[in-house]
Amino acid sequence: MKINNRIIQTFFLLSISVSMIAVTNFNQLFAQNPSNPDANVLKGSITSNSNDGNSTEPVWILGGVYKFTDFNSSSPTFNTTFYMTKIDGTAEHTHSIYDLRLSGEPFVDSTSNSTLFNGTTTITFSDGPVTNVPTQIELLDDSTIAISVDGNATNNHFGTTPIYGTQHLICIEIPDLCV
Repeated sequence: MKINNRIIQTFFLLSISVSMIAVTNFNQLFAQNPSNPDANVLKGSITSNSNDGNSTEPVWILGGVYKFTDFNSSSPTFNTTFYMTKIDGTAEHTHSIYDLRLSGEPFVDSTSNSTLFNGTTTITFSDGPVTNVPTQIELLDDSTIAISVDGNATNNHFGTTPIYGTQHLICIEIPDLCV
């Protein structure tokens, strides 16, 4: 039986097309962030260090969690609480940043795949909360967050670098580690 070249070419192209669709869907499965299956909720961890504002050397370790909801709206909600401990293990204390009030529309930078939210927040300190702190929250790609607070409003308490975190929570992704 003689098979026409046109039939072979058509079958070959059809096979390649089906394979490409399968591979594309397979890659998308792995690209999903298991910590954030809801497109309107971003949860992650604060995993950062900071300096004391006088040098570039790290003095503090920061670790905690955050939740950013409705960030695609004009009134998103941002809450984070984290421990702040000197790198020698002393002076442990906590801070919360909340009550985000945007000062304009978020800025989307498609070249760096990031989104900037500028506004003010309230930050807790041992003497009480400080309100209206100029704050910038930057979502970097689908994996990182950077929180920058005005050093003048916080007496450079968080140093001169952003507070960094990931867009992942290991206790959600691997619950057995946190039981």
